[in-house]
Amino acid sequence: MVMTLERPETEVRVAEELADSVEAGMAITAALMSRRPATFTIEADSVSAVTGFASPLRLFLLMSGKGSGGVSATVAPHFSEETYPALLDLVGRLDGSGASELWRPDGARTVALGDAKQMFVSADMPVIERSMRPDRLLEVVSAHRIQASWYRARVAPRLSQDPPVRVFYGRRGVDGSAFDEADAEAMAEEAMTGDRRRFSLVQAGE
Repeated sequence: MVMTLERPETEVRVAEELADSVEAGMAITAALMSRRPATFTIEADSVSAVTGFASPLRLFLLMSGKGSGGVSATVAPHFSEETYPALLDLVGRLDGSGASELWRPDGARTVALGDAKQMFVSADMPVIERSMRPDRLLEVVSAHRIQASWYRARVAPRLSQDPPVRVFYGRRGVDGSAFDEADAEAMAEEAMTGDRRRFSLVQAGE
């Protein structure tokens, strides 16, 4: 008699979600390395999940761009809920990587390493960081809580003329949100390029 062992359904789902997270990271990194404009949407139900996924990308851009430069920005609805925790996490990772003597604050909510900069912007406590324009990576966290009209009026005009890679984190199905509009763009890019642009960080059971 031959016995077969089936993996529990929850274990299979977790494995699939981890694979999706890895694939998303690889796709975004490839776009960043090639300097090709691209729009990604990643479904996420928690800010902590977004921070855990996004912080390594932010650290990578600071490290890789310290000589060549580049500006990245993270935009979120609330300073206390999304912006500040993300800023603290990045600083902790810089210190943990041995770069504690190399990075510096540059303005109210900007971390700089050499010529590379990472800005943190919140809608409820806006800070004008001189004339810096994101040209590497733009992230919008909790994008389902941001109106598409607000993004078009307040964020899009401040991007570099060379469009950065854009990543929107949030929940699908919120009409009129920045996430909803970006998700439609990501879907169109998938159809045009054949490359995945839409991913999920939602954990099993949520």
